[in-house]
Amino acid sequence: MAMRPFSIAMILLELLLMTPSGFAQEVMTNQTVVEMVKAGLSERVIVAKIRTSPTNFDVRTDALIALKKNGVPEKVIEAILSPSAPAASAESSPSGAPPSASVAAVPPAMSPARTRPTVFQIIAGKEVELIAAGTELQKNRAPYSRSNELVLPGNKAKYRTPDRQPVFVITSEPSEMPLVRLEPGKDDRNLKIGSGSRVPYGGGSSRRGIRGEDMVDVDAERDSRGFYRIRPRAPLAPGEYGFVSTRGGGSVGGSVYDFGVD
Repeated sequence: MAMRPFSIAMILLELLLMTPSGFAQEVMTNQTVVEMVKAGLSERVIVAKIRTSPTNFDVRTDALIALKKNGVPEKVIEAILSPSAPAASAESSPSGAPPSASVAAVPPAMSPARTRPTVFQIIAGKEVELIAAGTELQKNRAPYSRSNELVLPGNKAKYRTPDRQPVFVITSEPSEMPLVRLEPGKDDRNLKIGSGSRVPYGGGSSRRGIRGEDMVDVDAERDSRGFYRIRPRAPLAPGEYGFVSTRGGGSVGGSVYDFGVD
């Protein structure tokens, strides 16, 4: 006897659910990452997989230590702490259990990735990390004046962008990582961070921190991870710029995430 169309449709549906294509999309877990590392897959491949897959990572301290003991590279652990793909829901989790904590689920002030200042530029929807340049604190002294400057090697940054209003993501509060203009010299770039003067028998003056004229006005918007999307309010003139890591009350640290606008 011929099957009715309804019965045939039900059988096809059951077969579909029994095949791999009928399963939920693969969810990346700590164990998945360990298996990929032990299989010899490259750091770049593993990070790419994390960025493009649903995740269900355990980011507790003991879990991160276990990853390190299993040979998982630092860059991969950083990607685990800040995956760009949405965390897996309970429906897509293989076990059906609620997902363990991830950066997206942690309150912004507690986000593990916020422990290290980091800067990314958004290019074609992707976050490209800027690397901090080495700096030197230079103290200039004269009989009645003094100044302190952060000095970066080279008169141009290696990282360049043609975008006059580039969009960045920073992992610190905007007040703790201001965007500044750098003054190019013959073979270096400089940022004045303090000055003072003294008049014999007449007192003097002293200033600390980044000068207002060196700071770039920006618009800042907080994202779901607790990070900040930063965009200059006005187009940047060609030149040298950088995000400067500061400590608490505005004193300048040694990290400058530099870039140039062509």
